[in-house]
Amino acid sequence: MNARPRSSGRCLLASLFCVFAAVGSGLAQGAVEGQSAAPPSPAESAPTASLPSVSLQDCLAASQAGAPALKSAQLTLDSAAAQLALSVGANGLTLGETAGYFHEENLPGVVTSSPSTTGSSRSGVLGENVQAGLSLSGPSTSFGVSAQQGIAAAGGQSTSLSISGSQVVFDGYPGGRSAGLVGQAEYAYQVAQIGYDAALKALAYQVKQAYYTLLGAQNILVAREATVRQAEANLVQMQAYFAAKRATSLDVLQVQVALTQARLDLRSAQNDIDTYRRRLSLAVGWPLDRSYAVAAVPSPEPPAVAAQSALDTALANRSELKTLDLSVASAGIDLALQKSQYSPSVSVNGSLGFAKDWPDSAGGSGSFTAGVTVALPPLYDGKQQSSSVRQKTDQLESYKLQRAEERQSIAIDVQSALFAVKDSNDRLDLAKQNLEQAQGQYDLEQAKLRAGLGTTLDVLTAFSALAAAQVGLEQARATYAIAVLNLDNVMGQ
Repeated sequence: MNARPRSSGRCLLASLFCVFAAVGSGLAQGAVEGQSAAPPSPAESAPTASLPSVSLQDCLAASQAGAPALKSAQLTLDSAAAQLALSVGANGLTLGETAGYFHEENLPGVVTSSPSTTGSSRSGVLGENVQAGLSLSGPSTSFGVSAQQGIAAAGGQSTSLSISGSQVVFDGYPGGRSAGLVGQAEYAYQVAQIGYDAALKALAYQVKQAYYTLLGAQNILVAREATVRQAEANLVQMQAYFAAKRATSLDVLQVQVALTQARLDLRSAQNDIDTYRRRLSLAVGWPLDRSYAVAAVPSPEPPAVAAQSALDTALANRSELKTLDLSVASAGIDLALQKSQYSPSVSVNGSLGFAKDWPDSAGGSGSFTAGVTVALPPLYDGKQQSSSVRQKTDQLESYKLQRAEERQSIAIDVQSALFAVKDSNDRLDLAKQNLEQAQGQYDLEQAKLRAGLGTTLDVLTAFSALAAAQVGLEQARATYAIAVLNLDNVMGQ
């Protein structure tokens, strides 16, 4: 109501006063005596100023050391590295060795085909035999060296040496199918590496987003606390007006309702602090019950890039597109390997052997072989090969379609992120102007009330608008900071 005495203006208020007399008189009297009923108390929490402060760099460093998401990405990368080493080893050359001993003699009473005491009825001499060999083998290569020394029971000895090898010169895939399998394993490792790098960027974005959100909530809490203090001052002022008979109990009740609302809003802001702090702790890897406040940081600067430049950067950096590029390349190898299954395989082979019985024989005997082997595909396989080729072709085309769709999706994301930065920046400027206007309006209504030219309702309306403008400014700042972070994230930076 008007603070100055009025005649006609007080008629309506007098009627309302009669309705609220029983409640209003007691409430006002208690307010004058300093015994007014207290509104619900806000939830107690430690003031942010008294809590230990952490910086953005502290959070980023801690997240890289203990965040669960990053640990999971590291395990995936380690597994891919082990799989690559396994694939390279399985498709490379293996060096092996053999050694053995056996004793051989004829059965009693059995006539052998050869009366020689040094001749062998199987692979050695009649007596003691020692064998040893080396082998070098791989998917396309086989090479072996073996030697045997026999000591006959009659005193003679026999020595033999053999060398053999084979090499696949063509199996339908350039460089050999084993090279294709290794290439696929290398692509899989690169995908895991990209995934790890993407996890690092995603973690940094998540931590920064949670940090700026908590910082905005802290600033809103400060604004809410200031609103409560101002509402308490308004109540003291209105109690003085009531004592001077310049206000009614309804005026006091209106101010008390505004104070109750301010305290409830403060309690809600305190709850937001607790929630956003836990979210930041979860992203960083800290215990959820850890108490701290985040240090103030300036809003991130938006990258000074044009729309096309931002899109080009995103297309070059986004992990989703890199992964699909590697998937296309790997699928191309898979298709070529499948087609090679229906191609002839050509290999060359040869062997060289030498044997000598001594001291009876003055010389020794030797032999060699050389040849070419051609393995032809089956004449009929029930359309298995053609079906497999069609399946691999479809998979390759699917990856290509996904890649084209992802490029379009990235273009949309960049355009939307650029607009969000500009729009949030404009809204931040508007919020600053709105706060300036609301502060001026509130100061004006307070002055009018003190001069007896305004009403309590006008002051409370201006006070509510001022409180909303203060909170709106902090929300606009947080929204702008997150919009800039999102643009960096969309660009893959």
